[in-house]
This record gives sequence, structure tokens and C-alpha cells, in this order.
Amino acid sequence: MAWLEPLSPILGWNGGDEFETTDLSTRFGHIQTATDWCNNLPVLMAGSDKLDPPRVKSFDPATIDWSDHRSGICFIDSDGDNVQWLQGSFFRGNPSYWSNPERGKIPFGWSCCFAHLTQLCPQPIAYATATRTTNDWFVEFGGGYFYPDRFAMDRPNRSELLARHARRTWELMKKTNTRIIGFNFSRWDSSNARRACEGFAGQTDGLLAILAFQYYPYEGGAGKIYWVKDRNQLEVPVISSRYSIWEHSNQRERAGTPAKIAREIRETAAKHSPPREPCYDWVICHAWSWFKKAPGTNEDAENLPQENAPDSGGVRGYSPAVWCCERLPASIRVISPEEMAWRIRMQHDPAQTRRFMEQFR
Repeated sequence: MAWLEPLSPILGWNGGDEFETTDLSTRFGHIQTATDWCNNLPVLMAGSDKLDPPRVKSFDPATIDWSDHRSGICFIDSDGDNVQWLQGSFFRGNPSYWSNPERGKIPFGWSCCFAHLTQLCPQPIAYATATRTTNDWFVEFGGGYFYPDRFAMDRPNRSELLARHARRTWELMKKTNTRIIGFNFSRWDSSNARRACEGFAGQTDGLLAILAFQYYPYEGGAGKIYWVKDRNQLEVPVISSRYSIWEHSNQRERAGTPAKIAREIRETAAKHSPPREPCYDWVICHAWSWFKKAPGTNEDAENLPQENAPDSGGVRGYSPAVWCCERLPASIRVISPEEMAWRIRMQHDPAQTRRFMEQFR
């Protein structure tokens, strides 16, 4: 890792403990790509630098009903930085994710690696934009898998390397019109994490938000927000995930089954009922956690053994998020990641947010 030129993409997967192998490349300023099951990349990437990839539809802030003061909750799936998954079974042939027959029922944020796919395999981006529903939204996950708070810490010029990565990633995000980026931190609230977000945002012009979650636990940020500035000195929110849908985790605060998370969302929203400002939070939905639908009040009933879970009627991905939404009252709206970001910005600084909105007209 020391021998490689910094900012090298690590193709394949080194195996072993996920955190340790990713941390090793992170500390030397490299980017994991999770490409060990990819097919035909030399062919699929040929000429990609000369292509203009399809642009995803961005959320129009002019459609927001600012008189609606209900709290809002946003659901986003995990693991979208996995190139091989988005090249393979994510989009087709797997009813857990994009091929789920319920897709479009609720606003939902799909984490993605469009910055890498733009270079390696543009075809999935074209498929996503052609087949999305009006409730499907995309969040770039990191421009690769690394921990920003530990990025290039074993190099003498870590700030400059992160800035270079940020510029590259932002240019690729602008090509696909992706306006929100999510980061996986080893410690989301550390001084190194804040400096990394400041460094990344400082290379952008039009970034809507940074979504932050922690390697363990995902929900460690508890919905807290801090602010950094882009290159035009506009403030950008860094929004931590308050909840995670994760199998057999009901013993953790703000984590567990869809039923448990629905209760916690209801309880949090109740604390923000008028005349207090509404709250806007997001749930990270662990892509690999299996559940079974279990109506009723027993919050553990949706858990099941993960081994051979499909044979026991287990479901993962999109549907558990829908089950969670079905347990929410009408006083809590399910919103897209972009609407969440716009509403948080408006709460924080209405005048600046209105000026920023002019860029999207």
C-alpha cells in the first residue's frame, strides 16, 4: 500500500476483516472498489472517458410545500459503494432491491457508486435512469469505499490528497447530476471526520448534503448535524443517520427490526410536535439483513435466523423499509433524501437556502 501511487483504486477485494482491509488502503490514500465479482470491465469501460453518462433527475425544491410542518423520515439502503453489486444482481433478477415489485411505493434513497460506474461500466447508470420511478433517488456513496476520517493518515500530504479525490469525485457526480454524497466513518464525530468533510465540501459548488454513518454502529450519530462550507462559502449540512434497520439488533438504541424503528421514529417525532420545529431524519437500511413480515406489537417477531433465511420466507432490502413505513402515522411524512436536505437547510438558514434554490430553477 505504501508503494502504490496515492489515490490508486484497489480492484478486487483483499478479503479478511472488512474494517482492517479497508482501513489499510484508506490510511495510504487509496480507494477500495469491491470489484472481485465484476465481469468484462476492460470491454465495458472502453471509451467511457469520451461518454456523457445519463443524468439522474434531481429533486425540484420548488415542489416542496413549506406550509407542511410534519416531521419527515428518509430511508436509504446501505452498500451502494459496491461496484460488483450494481453491475450484477442489484438491478435485475433480485426482488430484494431494484427488481422489487413494490419499488416506487415510498420515496427511497438508493446508495450508489455512479462515480465509479461512470468510468468502469456506464450501462447500469443508463438502466437506472431509464427504469426509475418518481420515488427513486440516488446518493453517491463516497466515490469509493474508504474512511474519510482516516484517509491518507500515513501520508505527509493527506489534506491535499483528499482534496484531489474530492475534485475528481465531484466532477463525476456533476456528470450524473448526483447532488448528495454519503460517507462511512470510523468515528463520524471526530475532529478528523469534521476536517475531512470540510476538505471535501470545500472542493464542491452545489453539493446539497453529506450523509454520515459510522462503521459501527451505523446509527452512532443519533441524527446530529454539523455544518461545513463549499467553495462558494455556502453551508452544507453533514447529517448523521439516527436509525438503522439491522437484523437481531433490537438491544441497540435506534437499531433493529422495522417494527422497532417505526416506534422510535414515532417517539422522536412526538417530541417535535408543534409548536416545536419538525424533525427530519434518515434511516440506513442494512442491505443484507433478512426479516419476515410479522404484524403485531412484538418487535422481535420480524427477526429470523440469517442462515438459509430465504427458505424461511426471509425478505431483505426494500420491503422491510416499506413495512416500517406502514407502521407510521399520517403525521409523519416519508420523504426523499433531497427533500430532507432542503428542509434541513431551510430550517438552518432560510435566506441562504432561498438564494441557493435559484440555481435549481
